[in-house]
Amino acid sequence: MDVSRASDLLGQILERTRLRGQLYCRTVARAPWGLRFPPTAVATMHLVTSGRGHLVQGREVIALETGDVVLLPRGDGHAVADSPRTPKVPLEQWLAGRGDGSTYVLGGSGAESRFLCGHFAFDEPGAHPVLRLLPARVHLRGDSEPVRAMLPTVALLEREYERGERGASVVISRLLDILLVQVLRAWADSQPPGGAGLLGALGDRTLASALGWMHSEPGRDWDVSELARRSGTSRATLARRFAAEVGMAPHAYLTRLRMQEAAVLLREGEDGLAAIAARVGYDSEFAFNRAFRRVMGVPPGLYRRQAR
Repeated sequence: MDVSRASDLLGQILERTRLRGQLYCRTVARAPWGLRFPPTAVATMHLVTSGRGHLVQGREVIALETGDVVLLPRGDGHAVADSPRTPKVPLEQWLAGRGDGSTYVLGGSGAESRFLCGHFAFDEPGAHPVLRLLPARVHLRGDSEPVRAMLPTVALLEREYERGERGASVVISRLLDILLVQVLRAWADSQPPGGAGLLGALGDRTLASALGWMHSEPGRDWDVSELARRSGTSRATLARRFAAEVGMAPHAYLTRLRMQEAAVLLREGEDGLAAIAARVGYDSEFAFNRAFRRVMGVPPGLYRRQAR
């Protein structure tokens, strides 16, 4: 297995699941200000480009400083404000009355802060296979080295959003994708051994090799012994380390991978269910239907109709 190919599995997963970022506002907030975000099906990201504020989730209050990045992978409801005590305007209400322009103003005439807010969505129901590995909130401090490394990406993002030139929406989406990968790397690098799930496993040469083989041929009936041999370790060691790092056994991961591949084929191809079942390693259409429903939450036929 090509090491470079195995080590870029994160990129392959994000591409195959079509996770895409979209910037929905650049905000100048002047105290007193507050904005309430309802629960949503998409991941939300806030970047403090200047000034400060507070993120409020239930009884939790997190102080935000210049440069801080906050990612809410599961789109949990929250609020952002200059002070926890400031009244918060519902996001929908604010968006309806903010008017046109590249920068939107919120609040009064006091101390000023600036935010970039974006979200990430993908095509499949339920939690994204990468984002579901993260905690409910990822908060990276602006004075940390990983965030300082993101500054060029943020600067390009701001510049592209402000200019609004031809193709700006595509460039902004791709820059947000880059920023998300940088956030995922920074979070995974900060976790103890076994604490970053699949993201941590991708930094382990042996596990990345095993994962790479499965991703290269998801329809193959991979045996743990063969994966171990190809990855240069023993069956017992691979099984133990895979479960500890990835959070599930290799066979369970392979099943999930197959269903994600089947979802792509259902969305983008014209093959019948029997042909798709065979391509992802199932001799029985019934067994494929049952596995797809268990992993994806809906039968494959209904999934295809909804996707189209």
